[in-house]
Amino acid sequence: MRVDRLAQIIEMAKQGKKVKARVILLKRPIILKIHPEAQILEEKEAYILSARFEFEVDGEKYTVDRFYAMGFPTETIEEELANRNLANARLKEDYRRLKEAGIEIEEEKYFE
Repeated sequence: MRVDRLAQIIEMAKQGKKVKARVILLKRPIILKIHPEAQILEEKEAYILSARFEFEVDGEKYTVDRFYAMGFPTETIEEELANRNLANARLKEDYRRLKEAGIEIEEEKYFE
């Protein structure tokens, strides 16, 4: 069975399966390619704030990647802070969903 969404893991937990979890937060550098329809006329550096959730359910291991915000190295401090706040709000919501399903996860990890 392919598992690539948190909702699938949450459903397993609600069915009474024992779920162990950990999270790794990442700031991934990317290059946006030329895309005239999106008004990207030259390659541009960017980054994605994401989380890699690793789960173990009844001995099976699953990885779910979540993408929370995208930004640019050239953005202002205010724009960077807004992206980080957005990513942390979305991450906090995912922590809440996991905890409500009885999945223990270290919640003190947030984007800095």
